[in-house]
Amino acid sequence: MPKIAHSTIDEVNDRTDIIALIGEYTRLERRGGDYWGCCPFHNEKTPSFHVLPDKKMYHCFGCGAGGTVIKFYMEMEKASFTEAVTALAKKNGIPIEYEGNEVEYKPEENKKELYKELYSRVAGTFRYFLTSTDQGAFAKNYLESRGVSEEIAEKFKLGYAPQDRFWLRNFLKSKNYSDEFLNESGLFSKKNPAVSFFSDRLIFPIFDRAGKTVAFGGRILHGDGPKYLNSGDLIQYKKGETLFAFNFAKQEIRQTKSVILCEGYMDVIAYHQAGITQAVAPLGTALTQDQLKILKPFADTVLLSFDNDGAGQKATWKAVLMARKEGFTVKIIQLSGGKDPSEILQQFGKDSLTNAVNGAILDSDFLLISLAKKYNINSPEGKAKASLEFFDYVDVLQSDIQKESSLEQLSQTYQLNPEAVKSDFENRSIRGKRAETKAPESEVVRKVEIKPTAEVRAVLAVISNTDYFPLMRNSLTADDFEDVIARDMFITLEECFREDSFSYDNILEKCSSDELKKLIAKAVTTGEFTLNSQQAVEDSIKMVRYNSLLRKREHLTNSIRQLSSFQNGNLETEQKLNALVTEKINIDTELQKMRETNK
Repeated sequence: MPKIAHSTIDEVNDRTDIIALIGEYTRLERRGGDYWGCCPFHNEKTPSFHVLPDKKMYHCFGCGAGGTVIKFYMEMEKASFTEAVTALAKKNGIPIEYEGNEVEYKPEENKKELYKELYSRVAGTFRYFLTSTDQGAFAKNYLESRGVSEEIAEKFKLGYAPQDRFWLRNFLKSKNYSDEFLNESGLFSKKNPAVSFFSDRLIFPIFDRAGKTVAFGGRILHGDGPKYLNSGDLIQYKKGETLFAFNFAKQEIRQTKSVILCEGYMDVIAYHQAGITQAVAPLGTALTQDQLKILKPFADTVLLSFDNDGAGQKATWKAVLMARKEGFTVKIIQLSGGKDPSEILQQFGKDSLTNAVNGAILDSDFLLISLAKKYNINSPEGKAKASLEFFDYVDVLQSDIQKESSLEQLSQTYQLNPEAVKSDFENRSIRGKRAETKAPESEVVRKVEIKPTAEVRAVLAVISNTDYFPLMRNSLTADDFEDVIARDMFITLEECFREDSFSYDNILEKCSSDELKKLIAKAVTTGEFTLNSQQAVEDSIKMVRYNSLLRKREHLTNSIRQLSSFQNGNLETEQKLNALVTEKINIDTELQKMRETNK
């Protein structure tokens, strides 16, 4: 790679306004001919950061940081020298020359910038539809109903894509964009380039680290279709290497040395509206190692704020292992009183979110509590299973002290003999049962006998025909499955649905055992579920739903029987009893309808 010419470096130093550059990261005040402010490299209340505009230099009397404009950019953005010079050159409209006075022309880089410009313009158009048209009024009302302030909506450039799926193409053509350029933009259907990829949706612009729009996420507000649509990988955007709102959050992440990882756009927006601005989110995909590497230079601690449902808990477990693998300290934010940060903010105010963040617990505490709920730790078998699963966490810790402390914590929490715990952990390693796979999020491979129960076959039918998964998820939840393997497979499909990626590579990557991977591969390759596939899926859904209702009915019957014996005229007990009876009647009605339909 050719070196950037000294003339370009000198011009970058000369033309970059050091006051404007540093002013993007910290507030500066003029004192005489110089400027002072709080240091952006460390936390301080009394300004000790000194900037000399004439010399294009800065120095902090508190931490000793100092240098020129290029050094400042390198330190703040964790960029290489070449990356810093290139970014500042583009910022100031300086053509980059290389040794030998040759200008290196990179058509790919030029194309990236053109698409960033296009997406920025389209984001502005979508913003106009949201704020200034009757078409976008219902989307604007939705944001208001979710408690999103106008200030935050403007900050995140939230918009609305018009319902007319042909409008955007015609509009951009009128602005002299070529068909070839638009076809490769990711804004239109690959099958029908005249049709917009995003239409009749609330739009979330996705920004790169510099704050330029590179992609979109779209949320459906009514009608049928996936809840979210997200831009796929583009020349200017790689979803696995980008974090939503990182451009807004990086300064606070740098200051606090911590980052909050959320599940989606609205979660991030709620945190930022509450003044908790170090929140970011993966983009329509599971957290990746590349995304963690982006955060590594800025933060020491990762706080996870994922949903409490099955898929969210599984995502939390994977994220803990991945983040620990990178050497982060990991804490879990436990939200109560609402299903997500947005609801909690709206109902209880920002102090509730702030308290939840401040009260985040260490991942080891969280995992031990979760495993105690998953297994009966009052029994030897339950303790053994919980311990074996906790060993996976101990595996990824980066120091022997951390490992030893975690094993001691396991012993104390589950009242186990410390020597026995240590022996089991070490013997497991010696026998080769410790996971030594390349993927940091992979779990310990265990020999698990997978029986092809009716529920397992039901999910296999959908895996073989993933177009039918929306049909299944509209009728069932993970709790409807009694078979643990079937439930895990359903959660895996739910993750893929949220990521908008039903490739078999993605499905198999999320499987917890080689045996399950083999079972899925066999079902798909043999075409076992190809014939009458829709009927098979529909029949399977009815079967799972019917059995789930029977289990719920039995549970309700037992609860009603127990509660009736303790009623004694108590009003609260009577209300609970009436609610249970009503729920049982509803289930009886649904079961009767299902029986009549199947006659």
